[in-house]
Amino acid sequence: MSNNADFDALANELLALRQADGAASRNSGESVLVARLLPGFNVNRWQEFLRRYPTGRWCALPAGPGLLPELGGGPSNAPGHLAHLLMAEMFTVQINRELLRLSRTGGDLAVIEAVILDKTHLDEASVLALETLLVDCLRQCREECDTLGCTGLGRFALLLPGVSVLRARLMAEQIQKIFAVRAAEIPIASKGRHAAKANCALGIACADQGGRPTPEALLGKAAQATDEALAQKHGHICIAGGAALDARTTLVHSSEKRFLFFGGN
Repeated sequence: MSNNADFDALANELLALRQADGAASRNSGESVLVARLLPGFNVNRWQEFLRRYPTGRWCALPAGPGLLPELGGGPSNAPGHLAHLLMAEMFTVQINRELLRLSRTGGDLAVIEAVILDKTHLDEASVLALETLLVDCLRQCREECDTLGCTGLGRFALLLPGVSVLRARLMAEQIQKIFAVRAAEIPIASKGRHAAKANCALGIACADQGGRPTPEALLGKAAQATDEALAQKHGHICIAGGAALDARTTLVHSSEKRFLFFGGN
């Protein structure tokens, strides 16, 4: 089948989904992730399809053998694994948009990545409850222009346009405090015994001024900072590159702190 025929068939299928989406009620609070393998397609063909049929809301991943289970079978964690992959891909696309905007207008751009601390010692139910809480804490601390995303299994992040390294550090501290307070209300178990107080580790990465970083480079810096935060004995917040906040930088005006923690009122 020719490219045109393949593209037309796919466009009609996506159009039917979009029309069904428009007719559906959005008040139920429920959603589903829809995925389909496209044999013979690769990333380059998908990009060509998007140029011919701009969709805006669809995301594609390279799919090798074993990524998707056979219909009706396969590993039980495959849908969750696929969802994380798709979320990470869409987050990368948004980072690329913000980096392009940054190259044109200048300013700041930060990523805060967060992960549960010592989750290998927790049972599966506790990890799920804490990761759900962590995402909610990130959502609580973001503003309208910020993007909440997934960077990998169990790793979640905020993309923060216009946020400096100092403000990102203050936001990370705020997220950590909110998480600790709310996590104390969740019963957490590890192999039949109560685990230590739940905590999260956060890594911070900022786009270099005047450079042309890629989404992968920025996320790599954030992931490395998160790994270093996980290894810390105390604090569990790390800035990529070991950037230290000197005495002059850490003297934050009270007005900036008030804006960050209490809003503009």
